Amino acid sequence: MTSHDANLELISSILNDPYDQEETRIVPKRSDLTFGNTLKTIKHAVVFYVDMRGSKKILHTQSEFWSVKTHRAFLQAIVYSVERREGHFRSFNGDGALAFFVGEHAAARAVRAAMDLKGYIIEINKILDAREKMTLDFGVGLGQGSVHVAKSGKRGDDSTKQDLIWVGIPTYVAVELSDKAKNPNNIWISKNVYNAIVKDNDYQNIVSSSGKSLWTQVVAILGSVGLTSVYCTSRYFKVA
Repeated sequence: MTSHDANLELISSILNDPYDQEETRIVPKRSDLTFGNTLKTIKHAVVFYVDMRGSKKILHTQSEFWSVKTHRAFLQAIVYSVERREGHFRSFNGDGALAFFVGEHAAARAVRAAMDLKGYIIEINKILDAREKMTLDFGVGLGQGSVHVAKSGKRGDDSTKQDLIWVGIPTYVAVELSDKAKNPNNIWISKNVYNAIVKDNDYQNIVSSSGKSLWTQVVAILGSVGLTSVYCTSRYFKVA
């Protein structure tokens, strides 16, 4: 059998053979799955997706050296914000990033992380405005529901050619919402996330002092779910 035939056989097995499926309450790492037909499903996961606005413009506006520094600061702020609220960061996607929150108060913690991130970006922008006469814009999208996780890439010991895929409507919703988000309403959340936080006592630490809702309801068309109500806010936490 040639290598071409062997590769086709492997691809066919992915489509035709049965899978070993398991529900999990943790966010898997690459080492938790094999290249066999294994699949893990996270129930009630909150998907946190963030994307930088206008990254191409930044590259043309700044020197390449400062563009590297800007992207590093942005992505580092994401990691700090997610981990501070006990989220699980999983991948960089160019100028964006993907993370997950599970367990108790998952939706409230994800919202807090998004508000922390905006606080970091405000401080980053103070430096960028003074040094480079420019500022960053970004969008965070949050979705909630079941996410299926599998391993893909090249078999073997070379982890640089392997990654996990995160498939589910909440993932697509989070990406779509992040694409709609921009200053001043940098944080957009799905109806599922909104319903979760308003029922969560921990959310009381996020509401405004006046008792008024921090969220603006928007009716949006999302490719993954169609016409639906979503919510956005300009709220953030100071980190300085």
